[in-house]
Amino acid sequence: MKILSKQQIAQMIDISAVKADSSLEEVEAIVNAAKEHHFICVFTLPSITPYAKKYLAGDSEIKLGGTVGFPSGASSTSVKALEAKELLEIGCSELDMVINIGKLKSKLFQDVETDISKIIQVADPIPVKVILEVSLLTDIEIQEASKIIRDCGAKFIKTGTGWNGTTKIHHVDLIKKTINESIAIKVAGGVRDLDTLLKIADMGVTRFGIGYKSAINIINEYFLRFGV
Repeated sequence: MKILSKQQIAQMIDISAVKADSSLEEVEAIVNAAKEHHFICVFTLPSITPYAKKYLAGDSEIKLGGTVGFPSGASSTSVKALEAKELLEIGCSELDMVINIGKLKSKLFQDVETDISKIIQVADPIPVKVILEVSLLTDIEIQEASKIIRDCGAKFIKTGTGWNGTTKIHHVDLIKKTINESIAIKVAGGVRDLDTLLKIADMGVTRFGIGYKSAINIINEYFLRFGV
C-alpha cells in the first residue's frame, strides 16, 4: 500500500456538511478545517452554500462545491438545471449531482442520460461529479449507470451521497472494471478512517467525500501514526 503525505491526502478530500441537520456552525467548522488542513473543496447543501462562500472569503485555494438533486436525485431535470445555474452564480467551481435513481432502476436509461447531460451542459466548463448511490443499486445497475455517466462526459463517477449506506471495495472494483480508467472516481459513504482511505486510494481513487468529523479523524490518525 502506497503511503501518501498528509498534504496529498488533504488534497483528495472534499470535506462536507450535507446532512439535513447540518447547521451554520458545522459549515463554518468545515471551512475552518479546510483552511487549516488544506482540504481541496467544501460542500454544503444549496441553501447554505452562500454562507460557505462567505466563510471562504479570502482563500482562493479551497474550492466551493455545490450539490444538485440531493439526496434523492428525483427532481425534474429542469429543476436540477435551475439549481445548478444558481450554484454557479453563487460561485461554485464544482458540482456533485445525483442521478435519477428511480428512473435508472426502471431502465429509463435515455431519461437518465438526458438528466446528466443537461447538468453537464449547464455547468460547462465547471466539472460535474455524478452520484450513483451504490448501496441502492444492483451490480448490473451500477455498471449500466457507470457507462452512461462516462459517455455523458462527466468528470467523476461518485459512489454515494453519504445519506444511504456504505461504499464497499466491491463497488469501487466494479466501477473500475466497467469504465477502464476512462473517468475518475470519487468515493463517499463509509470512509471514516485512514486505513480505509489509503486502501481505496491504492485502487486509483483520487477524491473522497467525507464529513467533518471523519475528515478530522483521518488527519489526526495520520499525525499520530506518522508524526507529520
